[in-house]
Amino acid sequence: MDASSRTILGLIAEMNACYVVPVYQRPYSWGEEQCVQLWDDVLAIGRRERGSHFTGSIVTVQQGRRTRDGVARLLLIDGQQRMTTIELLLVALARHAARHPERRLAYSAAEILEGGFLTNRFREGDDHLKLTLSKQDKATFAALVRALEAGDLDFAPDGRIGENLALLERRVGALDDVDAVWRGLQRLEVVSIALDQTLDDAQVIFESMNSTGKDLTNADLVRNFVLMSYPVDEQQDLYRTYWQPIERLLGEDNFDVTFDEFMRCFLGIAYAPTSLDKADVYQTFKRYVLFHGYNQNDRMKNLSLRLKRYARYYVAVVRGESDDAELASAFGRIGRLGVTAVRPLLVTLYDAYEHKQLAHDDFVALVGMLEAYLVRRAVCDCSRSVLASFFTSLVARVDAVRSEEASVADALPAMLANEEGGPRRMPGDAEFSHALATRDLHDEGLVVYVLAGIEARLSPESVAWLPQKRWTVEHIMPRRALADEAWRSALGSEPERAFESCVNALGNLTLTSWAYDAQDASLAEKRERVAADGLAISAGVSSAGDWTPELIARRTDELVAEACAAWPVPVVPEGAGAAYRLSQRAAALKKVTFADLFAAGLVEMDDALVSVSPLHPGRATVTSTGKIMLANGEMFEDPTAAYERFLESLGSTSMGQSGWMYWRRGDGGPLLDDLRGELR
Repeated sequence: MDASSRTILGLIAEMNACYVVPVYQRPYSWGEEQCVQLWDDVLAIGRRERGSHFTGSIVTVQQGRRTRDGVARLLLIDGQQRMTTIELLLVALARHAARHPERRLAYSAAEILEGGFLTNRFREGDDHLKLTLSKQDKATFAALVRALEAGDLDFAPDGRIGENLALLERRVGALDDVDAVWRGLQRLEVVSIALDQTLDDAQVIFESMNSTGKDLTNADLVRNFVLMSYPVDEQQDLYRTYWQPIERLLGEDNFDVTFDEFMRCFLGIAYAPTSLDKADVYQTFKRYVLFHGYNQNDRMKNLSLRLKRYARYYVAVVRGESDDAELASAFGRIGRLGVTAVRPLLVTLYDAYEHKQLAHDDFVALVGMLEAYLVRRAVCDCSRSVLASFFTSLVARVDAVRSEEASVADALPAMLANEEGGPRRMPGDAEFSHALATRDLHDEGLVVYVLAGIEARLSPESVAWLPQKRWTVEHIMPRRALADEAWRSALGSEPERAFESCVNALGNLTLTSWAYDAQDASLAEKRERVAADGLAISAGVSSAGDWTPELIARRTDELVAEACAAWPVPVVPEGAGAAYRLSQRAAALKKVTFADLFAAGLVEMDDALVSVSPLHPGRATVTSTGKIMLANGEMFEDPTAAYERFLESLGSTSMGQSGWMYWRRGDGGPLLDDLRGELR
């Protein structure tokens, strides 16, 4: 590593040097706040008679050898946002000078263009531009510089580059002393850190350099941690093969936020049943990589493939984006409940489905069962605070069932049934029916979901078009019924009491595509409104000759019965309780580590670990430090990580197999799973 203090213009203008933002780096993202801060710093130092201003560091590593024309292509590891903004400020100064040739400025547009600040004047192609950005910014910035070279001073680039250029041009145009900006730029100093890719850990330096500008996101840190583990000349191909598909899956427009949510889901699965709600995503990811040995021997590609696969599951689960219409519909329904805590369990079930451990119809049924669980709890006003820890525990138990090669379709309903009577229960029909019949659901935001679900049950063909309309709730007996003589008379001898008990009852509510609830309408007008929508749940209303508390109560009972059928309590298959108990035991054993076995003397130095799979015979050895060493010399702390790598070395594509269940101690000895059972 070579570090030196430089002026940033001197660094940029260095002969035969090009700065390249790696393709995996985030796009140009500085906003007005960061641009104004840089502008203020430049102007402040430019107005002084002497001195300089330190503005952070620029970290680079050379991309391979020099080009045929002798140009060094320097990858910008840190400082791309600052350098890009300074380049935009130089463009703004050049355009101002070209527009105002009558002003005697201390610089000229030609000096900026030909002095090595924006281009390498005598180089062509990729070597011509001083700065090459990443992704869509690359073409935008290149077009801006080409327009300036051609004398086009009105070219307006798109996106953040265009917005910030316009901001800087307005500020330059408003100054009397534009030379102060030029002087300030010349006095900006940075620490230039040139890394040797064979000696320096670029990722460690990348993490520590995040001191100015916008904070690095978890997406930045994780992406660079993965890709910087490979030589510079491989990083671009790795980005396109492994990382760019993840960005496209999760959505590039809001990638930082979506990636953070996805990674919390992924790590929640990896560390289940431990809760990671408040964990540092990046540091947790690093621990996961190191513990499972993904940083060794090209295994980061395997992890990247797993992330890409799980990102596909995640997008299907969260957005309902699936080619399978049944799954897309099931994911869409449960997603509209807004319970993010269920996502890790849904993704785990998707992985089981992909690995043929869960049949298609069983998968659809389990998603529907979880929807019913959440709907019933919401209607019964059960606490949501227990859901995160409960679903995390279910992830661990489902993984244990998969390791034991038992039936996930049988075990998961049994797991829910076992919570009966407790705070994590699935409310039964009696509790659910009572809540639907007596609670005021109108103000809870649930009533639209409940009514739409009942409609889908009564009229299955409506499933296709029901979500496409914006539905609101219509009170059949209006909320101002007491002020209308006709409605008041329908309420009987005690209108106030009758009104209070039935106005927000489920039987008095329906869905409408009208934008508002008609409060002063007559029954005839109400019938006309609901008939226009043609919903099955409104059929009785459309034909009603009157609308009394007794009719409302009767319709409430009918809708409650349909709701119980729409979101049923699962029937637990005979014998599934045993599978659940087995998975509960295995989930508890998951907390026992291989190091615990070694410390207890259940495995010892030089013990052989033998693969029990007849298709994948092989051995590993216990080291003196209590690690698992494969035949190729790789060492692991976790049996599953060791077994995964063992399978990879044989060319197997099998995934999701627990090393606890596939390693035994010596020929004919006990499984590691049996040994850890002794420590429970």
